[in-house]
Amino acid sequence: MRTVLLVLALTAAAPLLAHHAVGVAYDTENLGTVEGTVVDVFWRNPHVVVSIERTLENGELEVWEAESGSTNALERLGIERDIVQIGDRVALMGALSRRGLTTMAAYTMTLADGTEVPLWPQRAARLGRDVTPAPISEAAREQSSQEAEGIFRIWSRTSVTGLQSTLPFTEAAVAARDDFDPLADDPALLCIPPGMPGMMNNPYPIEFVDQGDRILLRLEEWDGERVIHLSADASAADQPPSHVGFSMGRWEGDTLIVNTTRISESFFDDVGTPQSENVEVVERFELSENSDRLDYHVTVTDPGTFTEPATLTGAWHWNPGEEIKPFQCALPDGDGE
Repeated sequence: MRTVLLVLALTAAAPLLAHHAVGVAYDTENLGTVEGTVVDVFWRNPHVVVSIERTLENGELEVWEAESGSTNALERLGIERDIVQIGDRVALMGALSRRGLTTMAAYTMTLADGTEVPLWPQRAARLGRDVTPAPISEAAREQSSQEAEGIFRIWSRTSVTGLQSTLPFTEAAVAARDDFDPLADDPALLCIPPGMPGMMNNPYPIEFVDQGDRILLRLEEWDGERVIHLSADASAADQPPSHVGFSMGRWEGDTLIVNTTRISESFFDDVGTPQSENVEVVERFELSENSDRLDYHVTVTDPGTFTEPATLTGAWHWNPGEEIKPFQCALPDGDGE
């Protein structure tokens, strides 16, 4: 559902918090339904976790943990925390654990009154479930339309292209990735956000804010922020490395071109492919003629990771009235439901 625009990702086996995809820990070809009583609800990003208890034929009690989509994704469907309470009887349907654990990636939840609600919108949609977003108010749409100017607005993800198998990785990078342990080495399991360029691969809205001689790029996922310097006096030479790097931008008509260096992020993607501090990222954000689409083209150069520059593309669309919601990542043993 977090690779510079790579579709592949990893999921940690519950009870650890999962990442963007479900295919590693859960068998997406083995869907099942588990019915029981809700004993715990973790309603925080990046994944909602619902725990239910059921009684086996021998009388023993068994607890299942089911992780699903983010609170932000569910809220956009009009699904709020009060949809389920501890003590409710529910049925959860989704992909079962590959390791024989009492865990699952829950795609839908059926309530006691028979109402079925999507819990993992992207997965539920693939099964033909209705995941129509809740309507945005006319007042919010009108205000957004009045305030939008060129690239400076909130953009919603449309598409990404560029599969991992097509990228020109070096043998050393592939070998290092093979040694990556998703249950121990994935920073996302500790709510540590990714840096450049992987942070740009996310399904949530982004926003460009005009700040004169610089642009603030806000990302809903992980409450991320990037600063793009437009001044001719800006220089990366004396800047300390950081996970987002130092970005300098320039305009070619309505196209924003951004060059980012001084990146200290250790991973190119979320499957453990390493990258060095020599990585350089060049992005093109190209505005469509009617200003309702923003095409994205990124080239990543890092001799330690790629045999030649890697190129990937994607796009966002303008949905007037959309907002950047707080993300506020938390772990299941943290401080809130």
